[in-house]
Amino acid sequence: MITPLVWPAIANLHGVATKGKWFYGTGYDLSKIAVIDMDNEYKQKIEYTFPADFNNFNNPYSDGVYHGEALTVAGDYLYALFYVNKGKGYLNYYDSIVAKFEIDTATGELYFESYVTVGKNTFTLDLYENKLYACSLGGMQQVGTGNADTNICIIDLDNFTQNGVVTVNIANPLTDGDIRDISIVNDDNVYVFAGHYGGNYTNFIGKVYHTSLANLTNPTLWTPIITVDDHGYLWGIYADGYRLWFVKGTPIAVYNGTPSTAVSADRTFSITDMSDYVGGNLNSACFIAPDKVVTRGVAAPAVAKSMASQIRLAREARELAKKLQEKDK
Repeated sequence: MITPLVWPAIANLHGVATKGKWFYGTGYDLSKIAVIDMDNEYKQKIEYTFPADFNNFNNPYSDGVYHGEALTVAGDYLYALFYVNKGKGYLNYYDSIVAKFEIDTATGELYFESYVTVGKNTFTLDLYENKLYACSLGGMQQVGTGNADTNICIIDLDNFTQNGVVTVNIANPLTDGDIRDISIVNDDNVYVFAGHYGGNYTNFIGKVYHTSLANLTNPTLWTPIITVDDHGYLWGIYADGYRLWFVKGTPIAVYNGTPSTAVSADRTFSITDMSDYVGGNLNSACFIAPDKVVTRGVAAPAVAKSMASQIRLAREARELAKKLQEKDK
């Protein structure tokens, strides 16, 4: 018999992280962080509402509505990403918040230390060698254009201040689109995905780029390796050192190795390969990290990846597409 776990502090789970026996989770709907004891049948022990439960957090947004997006642990610290709407809905955004909490490893309790701001409508928080990489759409998803404010923010954990945040902007965001995802294999192989929806929110127009960490802050040196103009709502990339996985709307395309020039998929999983619903769309994807084995001089990153944040973007795009269809009737 399988007994489902219910954690009162989490609704619409978007991010998880662990430290020792402590499992931390956050959700889009409640803007809370749950502390769960994995040694006690995964029962929730503590819940924190952010920002209300942290009196030493100087809230910069009096009318901000916070949403939990992602969590990661580095050392004895938990880093939590909250994107912030100006009021209700998702038409207007403030800069997102990355909050730093010290973890009491004995009790699981969290103590807020400080925060930095990153771009508007941020939904990724990838950790690589003591830096966090946060992709921001720059605002609400647009039809036929990207957002001028889209960016990647690189947060130096050794200098967790606003001065330690490097912002990367692409030259032509309105045409090249929003920066939606990043996947880092090693210093020589970094992948970035950017694009925007076409005129009816069903086709997505964009590119996957290859670069290095040294060139990440100079998008003019990024090499486009995959071009997309396809139907669907769920979009994201994951490079594990052996393959580049591209969730491209409805299919999942797989590219062998760590491609650095224009490339065609070595295998594509169509919707009928994954289900018996011909007219279906992908609604979620999760990649489980492989064993960390070095082949061909490339070590696979020992991290898993969930596309919960992209699921939220997919849902919003479907809603916007439906509104356009109703408007045209």
